[in-house]
Amino acid sequence: MILLLHLLIINFTIGFDQDVKAYSHFLQKGDSSLSVQDYSSAVHFYSKIEEGSISFKSEKEKLTYFLNFSDALYTIGDYPDALVKYEKLKALAIQNQNRNIQGQAHIGIAHSLWRMTDNVRSIEEILTGIEIFKELKDTSNLITASNILAGIYVSLNKFDEAKQIYQEMLENAIRSNDSANIAGNFEYVGIVDFFQGDFESAIRNYEKSLQINQKLNNAFGTAINISNLAESYLELGQYEKAKVLLHQSTDLQEKHQFKSVLIFSYYTLGKVYTELQAFDSGIYYYENSLEMMDETSEIRDRQEVYRLIAENYAKQGAFETAYKYHQFHSIAKDSLIASERSRELEEIKTRYEVEDKIRENNNLIIQNSEKQKELAAQKELIQLQYFIGASIAIFLIISIFLAYKLYKARQTLLNANKSKDRLFGIIAHDLKGPIGNIEAMLTLLQKEESESRKSLYVDYLTKSVQNLSLLTSQLLSWTFSRSGDFDFTFKKLNIREIAGRSIALFDYQLAGKRIKIINSIDKDLVVLADENALLTVFRNILSNSVKFTDKGGEIRLDAEKHNSFVQVRIRDNGVGMSKIAIQKVLEGKHVVSSSGTENEKGSGLGFSIVIEFVRKLKGKINIDSDGENGTTVIIQLKKA
Repeated sequence: MILLLHLLIINFTIGFDQDVKAYSHFLQKGDSSLSVQDYSSAVHFYSKIEEGSISFKSEKEKLTYFLNFSDALYTIGDYPDALVKYEKLKALAIQNQNRNIQGQAHIGIAHSLWRMTDNVRSIEEILTGIEIFKELKDTSNLITASNILAGIYVSLNKFDEAKQIYQEMLENAIRSNDSANIAGNFEYVGIVDFFQGDFESAIRNYEKSLQINQKLNNAFGTAINISNLAESYLELGQYEKAKVLLHQSTDLQEKHQFKSVLIFSYYTLGKVYTELQAFDSGIYYYENSLEMMDETSEIRDRQEVYRLIAENYAKQGAFETAYKYHQFHSIAKDSLIASERSRELEEIKTRYEVEDKIRENNNLIIQNSEKQKELAAQKELIQLQYFIGASIAIFLIISIFLAYKLYKARQTLLNANKSKDRLFGIIAHDLKGPIGNIEAMLTLLQKEESESRKSLYVDYLTKSVQNLSLLTSQLLSWTFSRSGDFDFTFKKLNIREIAGRSIALFDYQLAGKRIKIINSIDKDLVVLADENALLTVFRNILSNSVKFTDKGGEIRLDAEKHNSFVQVRIRDNGVGMSKIAIQKVLEGKHVVSSSGTENEKGSGLGFSIVIEFVRKLKGKINIDSDGENGTTVIIQLKKA
């Protein structure tokens, strides 16, 4: 069972592939035949595609196929089938919202209806096509559509109206350098000249058209030109010249199966042979013309051909046969008139129905107008409600936003007050010691008589003043950094020089504690930073290192260059820091100051300033310590 299903799937796939290949083959063959003006072959291959019911690759390809198929059917004179295809093309174009193809479909429908003598519907269709191409500003197709309207006027003997349209379209074609339409309009102006009896002017216009069509290799246009020239020479009595031209034209028309044109060429050739008294040849071509009418359903000239056959037999003296064809002529003429009258009655009926529909529509329009007013009022009310609702919503959002901003501002003020209280507490506590020491030293200095003791007191006093100055500087720097008033000016700085200047500030303390400090930073390392901020960072880190390093200890500074930054390490072998203390420092939290190895006092603000300034210098900081064997502070700064 599975094997059978597999075979069925394979067979279906193969069949589908073959259908697709055949579809592509027939489409290509049809298009190729059309390009060489082999319209019968084009119709043959296009018909194969339709019979196969294959899905097209795209809607554009489908529309192009139906347009080409319809045009080919029209050109070979198969007007009923052409009309069906043009109607289908119009429906597809409307479905795909393709206005250009829709307009071309209206042209094809109008042309086919005109050939089948339905002038009323033809005019309706062509006027729609003209409006579409005016809307699209498509000059070429507008000329084509207008020419069909003028052709209908010619068939209704409205020659002046027709000629005016043809000449306007000729001027448009010349302005737009449209060779095909220039040739066509010279031809059409010549036709009007012919019907108005100006055969010489008609010949001149036909010859202009013929020259252009031959250059364009337009077989259809060339065939029509030659036949029309022959007809003009026939009217001028130049029968031999007319005969030569007509045989030349019919050979071309038979080759390309231009059946519609052959109807005219055959009966014109019959007229020439009748004038030359070659009556049998005349009858032969008249009968060919009638056969072609049966093939194409173009019966407009049937009654005229019957009349010509009757005249031919009358000239031969075969009056009985002539009378029979004269009766055929009368019947065909009456049939044509009846058909026209039937169409007129149908048109009157249609107009009555349309007027009735218009009245009905007017009533509906009035009702709809009232409904529209009600709906408009409701819509305005709804819009007003929406507006009020939106206004309330916006007001609430703004109120909530302002309340939130006020809340945040209040919280900021509360936090600022807490920070201020904490800062003042720190300042009061940490300034009290140095100021008290200075006061005590000054009192002792005033009472002391021993010069050696005075010198010692002066040293202590100097140390206290230095500590007080450093603390004041730290407090100011930290306060400015918190308030945002500290302006940073970035420039290239030699990191070894900055470190050296910072170390020099601690010479007294380093000597007092016999701490060895080693600056191993390379003299060529340059960073991008603010000078005062970077000095403050080094000063505070070194202050901590000196403070918490025992006598005889060591502090080492080194740095190394990376791709986009310079990494500086300041290492000491002091008492170290706990993990909790490191975490608090790196998070920017205040750490309660502890005494140094020689009972040195501090503010607890040093590292807060360091963290804040490194962040503003767009750098990074880390602290490494096991809590017992010293501390390493690692700073990353932007490389210049």
